[in-house]
Amino acid sequence: MAATPHEREPAPVDADEAQSHRGDLPQRLWAPWRMRYVAGGLRESGCIFCNRLAENDDVRTLILHRGDRAFVIMNLFPYNTGHVMIVPNAHVSSPEDADAEMLAEMSALRAPVLRALRRAMAPEGFNLGMNVGAVAGAGVADHLHEHIVPRWGGDANFMPILAATTVMPELIPVTYAKLRAELGRELHGANRLTSLVLTADRMRALADAGGHQLCVAASVGEPLWRAALRDIHDRGAVHAELAGWAGSTRADPGDPTLLFTATFPSAAAAPANHRFVDLAVLLSDLDDDARAAVEQFSSETAP
Repeated sequence: MAATPHEREPAPVDADEAQSHRGDLPQRLWAPWRMRYVAGGLRESGCIFCNRLAENDDVRTLILHRGDRAFVIMNLFPYNTGHVMIVPNAHVSSPEDADAEMLAEMSALRAPVLRALRRAMAPEGFNLGMNVGAVAGAGVADHLHEHIVPRWGGDANFMPILAATTVMPELIPVTYAKLRAELGRELHGANRLTSLVLTADRMRALADAGGHQLCVAASVGEPLWRAALRDIHDRGAVHAELAGWAGSTRADPGDPTLLFTATFPSAAAAPANHRFVDLAVLLSDLDDDARAAVEQFSSETAP
């Protein structure tokens, strides 16, 4: 029996030819995991941007910066890692409804956000833009916002298409910590970082020779989080990783504090430039925001 057209083997396609044809077609950034949001299953009462701005815990709401007329917030349902939005403080739906000062501040934030993303995450490119109105694709049509989406070669792979799943290379709290530190550096000149370093057993913390939290300055072009990791390794850690933000919960100017975990050789004596302190002792010296960050992380990662 002759095979039907649907049963016949497809003709082989030369890879170079396929790539040349692909170059003529529109390229799409597939993000079907966002359907939980787009379909309306996670809607809330009121405007999500106004609601976030009215809260005081910017770490929880992912606000990276608060300005006089605009703020920067991470997208909880990102198209890609590091997807952020520049949003006016006022509830306006379109650029023509915004005043000149508001648009000027949104525009002025764009370059610092791009520089912070480049230094923190080393993307190879960006998608930038606004969707004005629901018909244009705006997920929140009644409050204007500009998307900035970092891009890397090969970042859109088969997983979103076949499994409606995105493979994010790091947790959102880690991305938040990186970006908030770098954006503060861009906007406020915060080039020093305080490191709150927990040992793997969560029983001790790494401190300097005087028993204080570690402080480090980044070199030109070096991300703050990477400068902190370098310093932790220089103090004897065999493995260290960023866990999240441990500074002020409100995105106001100030030097950042990041939370790290580290593993040290169990038999190694502490070098002269640092020592270990009991976590309980350190917690008593921390401010409320840092103490809450440590306690929450410890509870979430407890065995």
